[in-house]
Amino acid sequence: MDTFKKNNLNMLDLLDEILLIIFNKLNTIDALYSLVDVNERFNRLVFNALHIHNLDTINMVIRSYYDRRFSIDDNILSKICEKILPRIYHQLNELIVEQNSVKHIFRTGNRILHHLLTQQIQHLNIDVSYDPKSKGSKILSSIFALILFKCQRLINLNICQLFCDRKAPIRISKFPSTSCTSSTLIKVKVNVTTFDDCLYLLDGRLEHLSTLIIDAKKISFNFSDKNKKKLPELKCFSLTSMKDTFHYEDQIVPLLCRMINLKELTLFVSVLPSINTTVVNEDKNIKVHLPSNEDIQRSFIGKGYKQVSSYVHYRREHNLFQR
Repeated sequence: MDTFKKNNLNMLDLLDEILLIIFNKLNTIDALYSLVDVNERFNRLVFNALHIHNLDTINMVIRSYYDRRFSIDDNILSKICEKILPRIYHQLNELIVEQNSVKHIFRTGNRILHHLLTQQIQHLNIDVSYDPKSKGSKILSSIFALILFKCQRLINLNICQLFCDRKAPIRISKFPSTSCTSSTLIKVKVNVTTFDDCLYLLDGRLEHLSTLIIDAKKISFNFSDKNKKKLPELKCFSLTSMKDTFHYEDQIVPLLCRMINLKELTLFVSVLPSINTTVVNEDKNIKVHLPSNEDIQRSFIGKGYKQVSSYVHYRREHNLFQR
């Protein structure tokens, strides 16, 4: 009889020390969802032993390399929000969520969640949905602006794909000038649609930003940006852009010159060499004599160049000549 009992031990027969080792091997969400309220002993061990400061709600299911789902089940998320968060929210300072979970959290009228996001969370990581055809998610862009508005104690925001090769850019430069502001953020990591979005973030909206890690899908010429204000708070800047650009000298270099206290710089940019001249005629009454495409090509004769191609581009709405 004793032998039979020994061979049929269940989890409740294990020592607390053994249970703690098992609990600590589990994903935090799995442990909370599966073990909380099973009995008083499990509650005591889970809440006292995990000391949860970082709540990771991402649940990854890999169907293929390009089909990786991260959404947590709505029923699980609801239980976490309604039954468990009220017991642990006071000790949380970091939240890791997937894009769809963020929408669920912002929709709920849960008082605890509202307090957690607006008054407590300092580190927020959001894994965004991947769409290779996306030109910039309007939903995700709105989430970004809403986070900056709601999360008043946020100091670190990471709103990127979990995998670096699956980028979902957002577009924020079209927001009103009063949007996307924060007096607490010191570190931001984000994938954006254009270099203009980078300039938008650095236009005084994040006054204490010291680290910006940004991936720009495209770097093109900005006709309207004339901001030369220094960025003394910025200490670390990382810019990645895989698409070829001609605008290193006229876009990236002027921005770097504004970072007067920069200590760490990472540039991973595909730059194409070119000679680029831009003439802006701000007085429409003055006639500017512009060289033709043939004039430009003839100017290279006898200079040692084997083959030269050129183009002339005139934008009437900006009174701008570019070659």
